[in-house]
Amino acid sequence: MALRLRNRWKQGERARTLEDVATVSAANAWRVACNGVLSLENEGFETRSQYQRLDVIEEFVIFLLHLTDHQVYGKFNEEERARFVTAMALRLAGFVEENRADNKAPEDQQHLTPADFKRIFIDKLNARNAVYAECSYSPIEGPGFKLMRAFAEWVSDALGPKNREWAIDQILTIEGPEAVEKYTASLDALLAGSDDRAGPGKEGPIRPMAED
Repeated sequence: MALRLRNRWKQGERARTLEDVATVSAANAWRVACNGVLSLENEGFETRSQYQRLDVIEEFVIFLLHLTDHQVYGKFNEEERARFVTAMALRLAGFVEENRADNKAPEDQQHLTPADFKRIFIDKLNARNAVYAECSYSPIEGPGFKLMRAFAEWVSDALGPKNREWAIDQILTIEGPEAVEKYTASLDALLAGSDDRAGPGKEGPIRPMAED
């Protein structure tokens, strides 16, 4: 089944705010991440539980959020850029919280609450971005090799030690570039259709599930 992302607004809809675009971009990033997990599984990289799938999804969306920050640079002023990235990060954290709550945690994590998982995700996001920030990114060529390699290694770690190098190669050559291409194209299209940056958004997408 082809991956469907929202990349335009319906004709006649009101002008969209930064928060509107951030909300839809978060949903697109989540769907790209879910598609990446399914693609990895189709290539023989097994996941043992929905929680492990969510671990992989988190790595994808954190990576895509980092790319988002680069992609909106120069399109918004610094206040708008921070507002947009923060709104998207909080929406993604909400997806994590909701999906963790919807699935049974492994025994060693059953003491954690959905709010704990949201906090853990934010901490992971900040830690990953500290590393990603040291890597190169080109507005024309996209993420540099060091950035893609860091992402590939974290996804591989989430998948587990079996066939680690094979997993890294799969992500570097196929899954990573495909995720970047699909997500960044959808974000560019959404940004082109949003011209109202005043005030919070009022609408959001239906929450996508990790198994979508």
